[in-house]
Amino acid sequence: MIKSIKNREHIVIFSDYDADGIQGAVVLSDFFSRVKYENISFYIPHRHNEGFGLNLDAIEECVERGAKLIVTIDCGTADTEEVALANEKGVDVIITDHHESGDVLPEAFAIVNPKRKESAYPFKELCGSAVIFKLVQAILDKESFGVKSGMEKWSLDMVAIATLSDMVPLLGENRILARFGLDVLRKSPRPGLAALFKKLNLNQRNLSEDDITFMITPRINAASRMGVPLDAFKLLSTTDQVEAEMLANHLEKINNERKGVVASLVKDAKSHL
Repeated sequence: MIKSIKNREHIVIFSDYDADGIQGAVVLSDFFSRVKYENISFYIPHRHNEGFGLNLDAIEECVERGAKLIVTIDCGTADTEEVALANEKGVDVIITDHHESGDVLPEAFAIVNPKRKESAYPFKELCGSAVIFKLVQAILDKESFGVKSGMEKWSLDMVAIATLSDMVPLLGENRILARFGLDVLRKSPRPGLAALFKKLNLNQRNLSEDDITFMITPRINAASRMGVPLDAFKLLSTTDQVEAEMLANHLEKINNERKGVVASLVKDAKSHL
């Protein structure tokens, strides 16, 4: 990725559509913002139309965007055919993921996944956002790009939300990431979070794990379930107060719509039973 930045190549960040992948995309967006690199774009697939992970049409779209590098977040470990197509089109793929790996891995430029069978990383239960956070740390350790040491810690708010949302075991490193991520979250200056907290009548300084899992996570996941995952990403990454309030209202609206759809499905299921 350092080479791509120095060569000014277009980079596409391909993240999963849930409250782990979306937060991971924000972590990487934070990184690019801090190093002042703008030749990037984001791709979050449609949950129902595209499904989980890379797909061939998405690779073609990335090629059309002029991508020379695709970085996956929270997906990609099983996508051998899609990575092969990217290679054929002259696009490198860096996979960051935390799902179990099979016997055959994609021929990607790199696969960063603590659950790779040959991985020597001492903690295997990181969520996808934590894995991309680790990659950012590793990049900044090799090349600072003028970024003040330790600034990546301000992305731990996203890692905490993802860790709690993705239901990974709260043990070892996950407990540390959640603990310090909650500290950051209680001080986070993100306009989108502030707007969401205000909408939900949450006191930011006293946020708890339950506030995340029962209030924040459902509204982020609602975006993907209702077909607009990019809106959740925009809410968490925006620096504009007006846009933040608009998106917070939008997420609340679609979460209420999601509740209506679920209630209708439950009613229909009960009638069949």
